[in-house]
Amino acid sequence: MSNLINYLIRFYKIIIVLVDLLLINVAYIIAFLIKFNGQLPSYNFSPYLKSMPFITISALILFDIYGILRFYRKSLYDSILSITFVVFLLGIITTTITYFLQGFSFPRSVLLVAPLLQFIMLGIWYSFIFLLKKYSSAKRLMIIGYSDNMEDIFDKVSITIEKSDISIKYVYSPLEIDKIVKRIKNVDEVLICPGLTDEQKMQISNMCLMHGKVVYVIPQLFEISLMNTRLVQFEDVPAFMIDRLGLSIEQRFFKRIFDLFFSSVGIIVLLPVILIAALCIKCTSRGNIIYVQERVTYKDKLFRMYKFRTMYDGAEKETGPVISGKDDPRVTPLGKFLRKFRIDEIPQLFNVLKGDLSIVGPRSERPYFVEQYEKDIPEYKQRNVVKAGITGYAQVLGNYDTSAEDKLRYDLIYIKNFSLLFDLKLILRTVKVVFTGNTVYNSSFEKNTKSHKNLFNYK
Repeated sequence: MSNLINYLIRFYKIIIVLVDLLLINVAYIIAFLIKFNGQLPSYNFSPYLKSMPFITISALILFDIYGILRFYRKSLYDSILSITFVVFLLGIITTTITYFLQGFSFPRSVLLVAPLLQFIMLGIWYSFIFLLKKYSSAKRLMIIGYSDNMEDIFDKVSITIEKSDISIKYVYSPLEIDKIVKRIKNVDEVLICPGLTDEQKMQISNMCLMHGKVVYVIPQLFEISLMNTRLVQFEDVPAFMIDRLGLSIEQRFFKRIFDLFFSSVGIIVLLPVILIAALCIKCTSRGNIIYVQERVTYKDKLFRMYKFRTMYDGAEKETGPVISGKDDPRVTPLGKFLRKFRIDEIPQLFNVLKGDLSIVGPRSERPYFVEQYEKDIPEYKQRNVVKAGITGYAQVLGNYDTSAEDKLRYDLIYIKNFSLLFDLKLILRTVKVVFTGNTVYNSSFEKNTKSHKNLFNYK
């Protein structure tokens, strides 16, 4: 049974895509049948048939944005949450499509019932998928790295395994090459941590390729710079061309148009939220409604950033600049709510209109912290080749307590892969973060860490 499932998993994505799209469209047909007592009247059903190709394409795009088809290392809860956002947005898109196609005979009740049916049917389907995953053999992982940064990476990996089909089998130093050679046959995947020399990475990677193992490499600046390189030739010698880090003049122009559109629409749509938040802040604590702080953006320029005040008035008079952490006593009760759902960030839309910020980009930091980070991480300065943003790759995939080095990796990957479509995907993923609240700390951290400490094979 287990071998059969593992064999079928090789083709799982094709099967899942087809079933997903089938369920999306079947839900509309069932909604029509419910509405018209088992009939499909041509006058009402024809607008759906005209819209079906566009609905299907939109569903595929939303599946990609919210990672519906990437449930490796994901829990069932994560998938159900993503399904919720997909069917909600798809309902809005379907309404818009039928309007532009002048499908006015498309019943509004179908537009309401179909998303509910899609949620139920996709939820059952993905529950079945996760049930099948339990019967497949768990992936065995070997982690290779030096002890000075191993524990932090090990802890974060151990958090992930609780909701995935992976188990940590071995943890070795790259100096223990004899043990690695001996036991690499007993694992499925290998994670290479930062700090290894190029020679060590090449030796381990070659070994993994020879044995058919999947290799993960936590990238450093040079590995990130190799992303999206172009192949060129010097006579018969191949070479990778590494472009300058940053955006071209055309990319900056179109990104500015993109920013102006989304910031203007955002301010108009969120105006009720802005007014309610301002009133609540004024009524619950003493001090200004808007907190103004100096931040660093493109080419190390300083600007005055606007945020809703979430701390008590004069919170840093005694402490000076301090990064806010878990249960920070300086944060007001209302401020915790505003931060959780990113409402405190909304005034930055006015910074985008002014040209200080982009909608998407690396997070702007205070000059004091930038100076500290650049001392510890020389490559940190590279992130300022683009404008800072309200949201970004690091903000969507990271947490408040994600290290500056890991955030830098996300920022540089974003810069190397920039496109307006990528910006749009990050905006839509930010919507999910806003409505679900940001999971800053993981309660299973300590439990996972303690249960796997015995895997350390060196001091």
